[in-house]
Amino acid sequence: MDLYIERDELIRGLGRVQGIVERRPTTQALSHVLLQARDGGLTMTATDTALTLVAQYPARVEEPGELSVDAAHFFQIARSLAEPTVHLQTQPGNRMSVRCGSAEFTIHGMAAEEFPPLATRDDRSSLTVSGGDLRRLIEETLFSVSPDDNRYGLNGAHLEELTTDKGQSRIRVVTTDGSRLSVSEAPFSGQFGMGRRMLLPRKALGEIKKLVEADGEAWRVSFGENSSTFSTPSLTLMVRLIDGEFPNYRQVLPTSPRRTVRVPREAFSAALKRVAIVASDRNHSVRFAFEPDQLVLTADNVDLGHARETVPAELQGEPLFTGFNVRYFQDLLAATRSDQLQLELIDVLEPCIVRLPERDDALFVVMPMRLD
Repeated sequence: MDLYIERDELIRGLGRVQGIVERRPTTQALSHVLLQARDGGLTMTATDTALTLVAQYPARVEEPGELSVDAAHFFQIARSLAEPTVHLQTQPGNRMSVRCGSAEFTIHGMAAEEFPPLATRDDRSSLTVSGGDLRRLIEETLFSVSPDDNRYGLNGAHLEELTTDKGQSRIRVVTTDGSRLSVSEAPFSGQFGMGRRMLLPRKALGEIKKLVEADGEAWRVSFGENSSTFSTPSLTLMVRLIDGEFPNYRQVLPTSPRRTVRVPREAFSAALKRVAIVASDRNHSVRFAFEPDQLVLTADNVDLGHARETVPAELQGEPLFTGFNVRYFQDLLAATRSDQLQLELIDVLEPCIVRLPERDDALFVVMPMRLD
């Protein structure tokens, strides 16, 4: 292998695989990136056996070849280089020289044959969605996936298709950790074919989000029996899906709220940030007092003291006093973009529905807390 590649392209490619490779691998190959020089460019491949990323980058290839090297070590070297062009050349003994300006490194690698075999694609149906919509779907749902992989059915995202009243096809992504729930939708074209008991893993969601760079770029999403593939003309991410029964989330979506509250986003976010300073580290509980023209937030901590904030609000219905985990609202605000939030409530211990007033393609549920 002998090639010349732009330093920024090399850094971009190696940066993409850092989230895929294993930091504490069971086998050395799982911490490696496979480099394959062919006519027209350099292909980088990384896998942890559940996720596999294959991406192409422009390069001037003088001699084709392939080699597997440690991804983190190579990334560290690439980021240290100063000149715009990097020369990569394999050496006897599965080694690779890296030259850039006055800098020269030698990396010890492994034969390409020792790299783990790639997953076999099993595409049975596919749809197309824009990059901007795909990123938004993930941003608005990733934060409420359960971080506990032993909570089967909650440790991934549920995907389904629906048709709006106007006949538009939408893909819906739903996630929950048992205390909160997120629903986000986006239009698509093509055929949806994800199995009913299949979930998209949390790690895959995070990697897809990082890979989406252009809002207008079309992404092809394909489905197999227990796999999914996300691809553009220059990259492919193959995902092994989780077999798990997602709960019937519609049961926690109240249809007739007794109270509707509108709050300005920026003022609400700033107030939550200040009150959270005092909120208990154990459960992050904050008291929410919904009054006719304001929302009063209070927090008490035996060790730290007391905090009180008021936020302008428009309440339709009777006043209500309840409590929530302040972190849940902070995560929600960090994941969405809206000038106002609409909170829909029934009673003290009933779920709170959060909507973005100018949109009909997203909603969130936050479960209340008992206040001692």
